Amino acid sequence: MNKRTAVVLSLILCLVLGALRVADLCFLSDPATGFARVGESWHRYLIVAAAAVVLFLLSRGASVRPLPFKHCRPALGCAMLLTAALLFETSVSTLLTQLDGFATLRGVLLLANGLWFAGFGVQAFFAPPTKSPPAALCLGGLAAPIWVAIERFAIRPSSLARTGHVLGVLSILAALCCVDYLLKMIFLPGAPFGKAMTFTGMLAFLLCTCMELPETMISYASGGATLLDLVQSGCWASVGLCGLVGAIYASGEDRKDLPLFKIPADGQ
Repeated sequence: MNKRTAVVLSLILCLVLGALRVADLCFLSDPATGFARVGESWHRYLIVAAAAVVLFLLSRGASVRPLPFKHCRPALGCAMLLTAALLFETSVSTLLTQLDGFATLRGVLLLANGLWFAGFGVQAFFAPPTKSPPAALCLGGLAAPIWVAIERFAIRPSSLARTGHVLGVLSILAALCCVDYLLKMIFLPGAPFGKAMTFTGMLAFLLCTCMELPETMISYASGGATLLDLVQSGCWASVGLCGLVGAIYASGEDRKDLPLFKIPADGQ
């Protein structure tokens, strides 16, 4: 299968499942609590699992060492700057409106994450440096997703019957994996991870952008979520957008398909 075709099919699958999730929340589930009113909760998880398998199979068509990773990536830079702006707004709102210790820590980590996305978002408009940045800079990109994953998984009360909470845990884990491969794209642009970037990027786009953000919007409209929840959900949705852009770049020309050297013409 053509590399571009695989990405387009993955995009269509994500958008269709996002639309189905919206319909499920509006007509088959309680948008405020996440409890299913029609059917079983595990039916929703089975659909997401099947979609993840399909995305994995489609990602096998991506390049191993994508050539676009070695050049400037303006589309990724725009997506990362959008993510940084949303992270800054969420961080400031959290620090000003929520005074408990967990929220303060989350606000500080979101601020650090926003600085990371802003710095490397600007860098994405230029060719990657020949020398990799210090590995310690990775912490700024991973700290906030790790803490939010801990909050959603271990601190907030949940059950498998509440599909919104469970899918929220899965979406932040997908965002964490996506950021991990964005780090590799920035720090190791020549490494063979194009297929993994495509899979994690499209999975984050599905769970964060196409499913979590619309769900939070519906929950906000029904009184089940706050404005801060909506903006924070927008942060991870924009991370999913970064994943989509990374997957599109990974569908470009593969470096292993290029000749190692040019054969000179006769007499030269």
